[in-house]
Amino acid sequence: MRTCWLAAMLVAAALGHWRSCNAVGEGLADWHNPLMHSKERLFPVTEQAPFYVRCSTIHGDWCVKYISQEPVTWKPAPRGNKDCLDNCNGVGRCNYDTGHCDCPAGWKGPGCKTVQKRPCTLNLRNADMQITEPLSHIGPDKRDLDWTAQGVTYSRCGGICDDDTAICYCDGPLGRIPAPEGSPPGTPPTRRGRPLVTFHMAPSTTYNGLKAFGEQPYENVYGPQGYCNASQPIWVANCGIDDLGGPFCDDPIQAFCPGGCSGHGQCNLGFCKCDEGYYGHDCARRRAGMPLQPSMISSTPWLASVIREPPAAVEPPPHATRKRPLIYVYDLEPLYQSKILQYRVSPPWCVHRRHDFPGNHTVWSDMWVYAVDTLLHELLLISEHRTFDPEEADFFYVPHSASCLPFPIGSWADYPWFPGPGGPRIRQMVNMLREVVEWIDKTYPFWGRRGGRDHIWLFTHDEGACWAPKVLENSTWLTHWGRMGLEHTTGTAFMADRYDRDFINWQQPEGYLTHIRGHPCYDPQKDLVIPSFKQPNHYRESPLLGKPAKRRDIFLFFRGDVGKSRMPMYSRGVRQKLYRLAIDNKWKEKHNILVGDSRDIQGEYSDLLSRSLFCIVAAGDGWSARMEDAVLHGCIPVIVIDDVHVAFESIVHVDAFTVRIDEAQLPMIVDILQAIPERKIRVKQAHLGHLWHRYRYSSLPGLASEVQTIMTANRPQLDPPPPPKHEIPKHQKLVSTWRRRLADEPSHDPSKPQVYLPRPFKGDPAVDDAFATIIQWLYSRIPFTR
Repeated sequence: MRTCWLAAMLVAAALGHWRSCNAVGEGLADWHNPLMHSKERLFPVTEQAPFYVRCSTIHGDWCVKYISQEPVTWKPAPRGNKDCLDNCNGVGRCNYDTGHCDCPAGWKGPGCKTVQKRPCTLNLRNADMQITEPLSHIGPDKRDLDWTAQGVTYSRCGGICDDDTAICYCDGPLGRIPAPEGSPPGTPPTRRGRPLVTFHMAPSTTYNGLKAFGEQPYENVYGPQGYCNASQPIWVANCGIDDLGGPFCDDPIQAFCPGGCSGHGQCNLGFCKCDEGYYGHDCARRRAGMPLQPSMISSTPWLASVIREPPAAVEPPPHATRKRPLIYVYDLEPLYQSKILQYRVSPPWCVHRRHDFPGNHTVWSDMWVYAVDTLLHELLLISEHRTFDPEEADFFYVPHSASCLPFPIGSWADYPWFPGPGGPRIRQMVNMLREVVEWIDKTYPFWGRRGGRDHIWLFTHDEGACWAPKVLENSTWLTHWGRMGLEHTTGTAFMADRYDRDFINWQQPEGYLTHIRGHPCYDPQKDLVIPSFKQPNHYRESPLLGKPAKRRDIFLFFRGDVGKSRMPMYSRGVRQKLYRLAIDNKWKEKHNILVGDSRDIQGEYSDLLSRSLFCIVAAGDGWSARMEDAVLHGCIPVIVIDDVHVAFESIVHVDAFTVRIDEAQLPMIVDILQAIPERKIRVKQAHLGHLWHRYRYSSLPGLASEVQTIMTANRPQLDPPPPPKHEIPKHQKLVSTWRRRLADEPSHDPSKPQVYLPRPFKGDPAVDDAFATIIQWLYSRIPFTR
């Protein structure tokens, strides 16, 4: 009731008169109507904006509740002081909260005293091999045992293998020289060498002409002017390692670690080695009794432009109070997070950002579709909602790297497996997450305290949480795939990822399917479908980023995989049917409808989207990012996925700015869309203009800066505001403005495609973006976790 009366007061202040508590919903409904808004926002989207601006087009009261909450006292961060065994053998990182060592690639066990190799190899164990050590095809000198032997994996090495990570480097004058035998643990190699990371880059013959396992002419690699011998070689390998770049792959660059090790450690391909006295997987914590040191982020330009030191690490706290929810981010066993990053090879994979040569400039991910994994993790690390005190936490976030397992991890070398090799790739992810729960429950008391209800798990893979272990069913799931219903079967056409085939081996005689049955893919009462990550340049042509609005001359648009060489179940057959309909009925010639792949449709993707009136949202092997593509370009999404929620559908009025068509109605799609009145189209576009920023991620400082840069470049001089007139109540001003403009507009003429109505976004890019939306919704969920 208190929240309701506070909301009523906010409505009264905005409307200029009092509304009763019972009328709050009615008042909110009025402000959800875009006809109550002028062509330009009266208020930019900032923390100080009226709630009817910030909470426009939302479903429920979660937004108002978050804004109107009473902040809580920001307490100083607790610090641990438990020693670890033998200083973690000089290779690991001591967690002073638990007294346990976090070990990097190559090491495991108490005190990081047990060697765990990941050797380069020519084959992988099969399910019948009752052995636990990974297969190897290198000798004590780290070289391949026999180049002419048959068999290949990605890790098979034509040079010197780093058998901690299964990454291959050159042999020869510019090759790798391992640390001398008998060196202390953790001693770096005498010379790192140029990378030669996969069999694609290895020689195809031996020095004397015998057939070898690689794919490159011997001269390219080991000839007099070869890559591994000459400073200016005739051929250059793909660098393939996160911390090396430049024209010849031997210039050091900044590797990716979530949060940049908070400026208190060194990043080793994803694993933070913390400075003395600092701890945690991002080195944000400080041991009790030790003075805080300045973070190196501020003095490292390429990090300072992207991230910041976690506010939770600052003493005294940066503010006296802060808003809930407070979220504790687990320092997971590295095998489930940071070692996976160390084992990955191609820099764009498994991450949302990386640095590149020259100057360590930031590159945002376009290739890795599961990029929200590391993005959400990093956003939480540097968020004011992060707490180091688990006793005050509203939620516990589990930053696992399961979506990186299928590739490149699982196909690269013969370690790690969860447990043991074999079966569909989904099995590895299922069993990793089961292990994570066991580890959390063994290491901390918080899982069992509420049965996991206050724990948050992220599922970015194609079919979201459909395959989630049943032990997680009480937790909050953030997912990209909002498939509803308890009864579900796998829909992917990628056979290696189907979860309808069981697999039994000596390490899992019961199979894995028994651990995933009996829950829906998504429960809108406790879970949330969240947007995928689209970097700002992906939508740079959008009028919502200030680009001059274009005529929307493309009536309906879809460019992507239309299943030409796919199995029939791909996309539930929707993309294939749509493509066939477009070809057979000559939609392009008759209606300027573009449907096809990049061979069928030429042009810059962002420009095409910005010229489209309607955009298709259809499934792929599971979730589709086409919803985000459409929304971020002001194109009305046409959703053709039965019984599946799209991003934020349970918390915003998706129907207000989309069109949903049953899969069975696909042959009638053109008639359905052409029958939509002009006024309704304008209303949907206006709703898009007031909500689109909730579908982009721009809370990260580097993303906010890039969004602002693009907006400035797109429209360097915005029209100045008109001089003030005599005061008119805001609600009357808005209504009269829209009525006048609509009255002046001509009726719809299909031969004159319309221009987008709402003006560009104004305000702080970091306010009410996708991350903020997730946080605001989580606040409303706190009572349900108790």
